[in-house]
Amino acid sequence: MCGMDQIYNQFLFALYQWTSGQVGSFNMADIAVNFQNAFLDSPLVHFIEVFSAIITIVFGAAAVYLVIKRKEFDEKIASQEVVPAQAVGGSPLKDQWNDILRHIDSIHEGEWKFAVIEADTIVDNVLKNYFPGDTMGDRLMNIDKTKLLSIDDLWEAHKIRNHLAHDPNYFLRHAEALRAVRLFESTLKELGILE
Repeated sequence: MCGMDQIYNQFLFALYQWTSGQVGSFNMADIAVNFQNAFLDSPLVHFIEVFSAIITIVFGAAAVYLVIKRKEFDEKIASQEVVPAQAVGGSPLKDQWNDILRHIDSIHEGEWKFAVIEADTIVDNVLKNYFPGDTMGDRLMNIDKTKLLSIDDLWEAHKIRNHLAHDPNYFLRHAEALRAVRLFESTLKELGILE
């Protein structure tokens, strides 16, 4: 440990000698202070200070604007009421859903995929009546859990559909397809669309 203390002390002594060294009538400490003062008083530093102040004001105003818009958006979503539609008995939607159930009961993977994609389409068409958004993903992000209790399950089912839509080689197990269809069905039942 004494060796480290000696090295440290020698370093401090060398640093002291260097900063107290003389160049003409100035010592190194005076030169460093003069350089620092000249740099801090330069037009570049003043430009950076002004630019930084302007950027801070712009970002501050943008943050306030976004907070206000977020509050308005949250209030709009909170004010939306989900009014259950009339449950369908022998309607075309019920017939479509029965067709999906026939496809999911098939032994062919292609029919399972069709069932999941069609179930997603039906649910998306129903959600358009209740929640804003350009795509189903947008609509799902706009749904408050207090307005639709099955939202997490719906996300899960929609992700399975996205795998199918974006990866033609995606292997869909029957259990996974059946779960997705049942999750879509639970959302339709919660909304009062299916009995």
